[in-house]
Amino acid sequence: MDKEISHFWLGYFKNEEDFYSFVEEDENYYIEEETDDQYVSKFAESQNIKWFDDDFIEYGFEDENLGLYDKFAEYSYADQWLPILENKLNELSLDTPVNAIIFATRFVIPNPVSVENDDFSLHYVGEIEYSI
Repeated sequence: MDKEISHFWLGYFKNEEDFYSFVEEDENYYIEEETDDQYVSKFAESQNIKWFDDDFIEYGFEDENLGLYDKFAEYSYADQWLPILENKLNELSLDTPVNAIIFATRFVIPNPVSVENDDFSLHYVGEIEYSI
C-alpha cells in the first residue's frame, strides 16, 4: 500500500462565499499576462507560491456546529487522517470554531504557514501520513 503525506489547515471563515473566494483559482490568472505579483488563488498567495496543481489539493467548507468527524468524514482517506487531525487540533487549543479544511500533498506547498486576518483564520496543523 502506498503512503501519502499531506499538509493540513483548519480554519474559520465568515461564510462559504469568502472561503471559496480564498481557495478557488482566479480565472484571470490564465487570461492575463503573467506578472510577479500574480497568484493562482488567494490561498496560493498566502502560502507564497504562484501556482500549484489543484489535483493535489482538497478543501471544503462545513457547518461549524458539527463535530470534527461529522464535518470531514466524507473527504478522501478521512478514516485514516481524522484521528490524527483530532489529536493535532486538541494540541492547538484553537480559540475559534472550525468550518473549513484544506489539505494538500506535501510537495505542492513547500513552506506551509498559518494565516489570520480580520476576515478569517487558517491554522496550519502540520503533516499527516496515511495510506492511499
